Amino acid sequence: MKLRYYMISLATATAILANPLSVEKIVVNEIQTDNDQLVADGNITAKSNTQRFVQKSLSTLSTQANMNPYTVVQFSPSVNFTPVDQSGSNESSYHDPIHIRGKAQSGPGGVYMIDGMPVSSNPGGGKEMLDMENLSSIDLYKGYLETDKNLGFSSLIGKVDMNVLAPKDKLSVDVSQSIGSDNFKRTFIRVDSGKIGDFKLFGSFSSLGSDKTKGEGDLHRLNGMLGLEYQPNESLDAKLYVVRNADNHDNYMALSYAQAKDLGKYFNLDYASTKPTSANDTNYYDWNKQNFDTTLVMAEITYKPTDKDTLTFKPYYKKDVGDYWFSNSQKNVVMDWHMDHDLYGGIAEYEHTFDEAFKAKVGYWYNKQLPPGPPSDQKKYQVNASGNLVYKGYGMLSKDDYHTIESPFLELSGDMSRFHYLAGLQYQTFTVGSIKNYTGTTAATSQDYDTAIDQATYDPWASVGAKTFYNLLPSLYLGYDLTQNSTIYLDYSRTYGFDVNLFPTYVSNEATFKTAGVTMQQLWDKLKLETSDNIDLGLKTMVGAITLNPNAFVSFVKNKQANIYDPALGVNYPANIGDALGYGAELSAYGPITENLEFMAGVSYNKYMFTQNFASSPTTTVDIKGNQLPDAPEMMAKVALSYNMNRWTFTPSARYTSSRYGDVANTQKIDPFTLVDMDISYKGDPFFGSKSTLFRVTATNLTNEKYISAIITADNALATTGTSSTYQTGAPFGLYGSINLKY
Repeated sequence: MKLRYYMISLATATAILANPLSVEKIVVNEIQTDNDQLVADGNITAKSNTQRFVQKSLSTLSTQANMNPYTVVQFSPSVNFTPVDQSGSNESSYHDPIHIRGKAQSGPGGVYMIDGMPVSSNPGGGKEMLDMENLSSIDLYKGYLETDKNLGFSSLIGKVDMNVLAPKDKLSVDVSQSIGSDNFKRTFIRVDSGKIGDFKLFGSFSSLGSDKTKGEGDLHRLNGMLGLEYQPNESLDAKLYVVRNADNHDNYMALSYAQAKDLGKYFNLDYASTKPTSANDTNYYDWNKQNFDTTLVMAEITYKPTDKDTLTFKPYYKKDVGDYWFSNSQKNVVMDWHMDHDLYGGIAEYEHTFDEAFKAKVGYWYNKQLPPGPPSDQKKYQVNASGNLVYKGYGMLSKDDYHTIESPFLELSGDMSRFHYLAGLQYQTFTVGSIKNYTGTTAATSQDYDTAIDQATYDPWASVGAKTFYNLLPSLYLGYDLTQNSTIYLDYSRTYGFDVNLFPTYVSNEATFKTAGVTMQQLWDKLKLETSDNIDLGLKTMVGAITLNPNAFVSFVKNKQANIYDPALGVNYPANIGDALGYGAELSAYGPITENLEFMAGVSYNKYMFTQNFASSPTTTVDIKGNQLPDAPEMMAKVALSYNMNRWTFTPSARYTSSRYGDVANTQKIDPFTLVDMDISYKGDPFFGSKSTLFRVTATNLTNEKYISAIITADNALATTGTSSTYQTGAPFGLYGSINLKY
């Protein structure tokens, strides 16, 4: 963002003073908006509660990997994301390791979207499908979700929407090369064709490789993307994108709580670098890895028959195939979790503007995705005396049907003088697919999935039919302009999610359930959809060129899953019976301080807790009411400064995270930490014929802080009930350099 000052000459000023009635205003200060800023200038009167990160923040804050959008949005208040290494990788196969306002995502749904399409899912690959260079911006939604953003298998905590940088109007080439700590190397190239008649297209490729920051192993990612835009006239615009992503990397070992409390000793602890020499020793790095190939195809077709009518259609398809290997030292086995699933759907919208005070949008969303989760194909291996893996059958074998969501929606909005409103309603039919479980999977069972199904025995105890939920999802935004530069707003939306933990829990403890005479269908019938009613009250205001956004928020969560003892059935199982409450306050501030200095800062307080206790046995009740949920820091503070001096730009940043807990009883406390990074860039002279040259040096974790990055746990984790947590250490100090050439 740059300040532009308009001045008048002395002679003109004298003439004006001589005839003061000839003008109403003499001097104007205007703020020019462009992409040379950390956060986009928010429209104070916009009917949304969204924070937009634009290209300067994407390149400066996304670390040298430029692949994970969470490394950018983590600078927003109430967002807790800390990757396990500087490449931005995350290790959990079950859910996105990001918390927003204390909440973690639930079920096989992802937080991020691409151009408003819910194409992410968990577990599996495709968590980092886009290069940041192929984005124009990232929109962060917290709490309040507009109707056509309230999509995906889960929306409980909000959404991170990545906006693709469409093919450019002119022929251009963008090339960058990065190197750094731990043998880090990344190459990126994008070629735009410019306009060719009514068409424009681009193609990009990136290759990333790095050693792990601790222990043996490495990571390799390949990304390819093609974009095509067809625009024959002002009425029709059609875009098609194809993404291919390959992710192969060795995982990091997680610590126990005792180890996490002694990071001086255990910070660099990881899997063994050599094969074990004794039977049943599963501690080996090559048995803890993941490799996935993901293909994504998506399109956006916009047709405007008149200046008041807009039709939009967004179809999408994703295919994900790969394996997640992990060792279970408690059971002395190594598991190969194979995944081969797809996701597809589409969003259709029609919008008509009657006048400024009344605009209507109607739409329909359809989404279908194949599990996991829950898991359906997990092979079991044991280690023999020679240290080699020996196949021992399936640890989990089932045939699962698709999850399907259908949802018509309606949205009304308008502006009336100082008053702004947006009201939406979505009616959702949410169907969780049926599960057919199989037993008798010994070492004699074929390793081929389809053959194994034929050889195994159908298990009616752990099999269930499809289950459908019907849900109304209302939303409302009300804004009122106090002044030209200040708007007070109140917003509300209901979000949703569903955990699929019951099936693996039942299968792992099937003998206990059979003894009690309890089928999984009995427990399945009791499951409910988790919902969260979210309310924000805030102010958007500008003080000079600085934008301030303080707000207070509250979430009322129903049907939250918890492991409970059911006295009617005499068993423990994950049930959707919990009520939870989240509340807090945030302050976001950003903008230019001087012509050469801008900043972005945020501070937040978040409380997230169960509002009831649960029985854990016939005679025991767990006292957890009012306790902070796991991996949810109460206090966070972030700041980034960007100072321009001639061709140089200096961007120091810091993030503070308060103490967290690894269990809902709040007995496993993790220390707070502060991370400090520095980014320095220099605009060089043309190089090898380039139009522009940018050199960059990035230092991460400057103080080499030893800290816990992520806690792998359930919201209801209790060591006393066998749901103890594990802890991932964060990335140490790293130093990286890059050169970017634009042609």
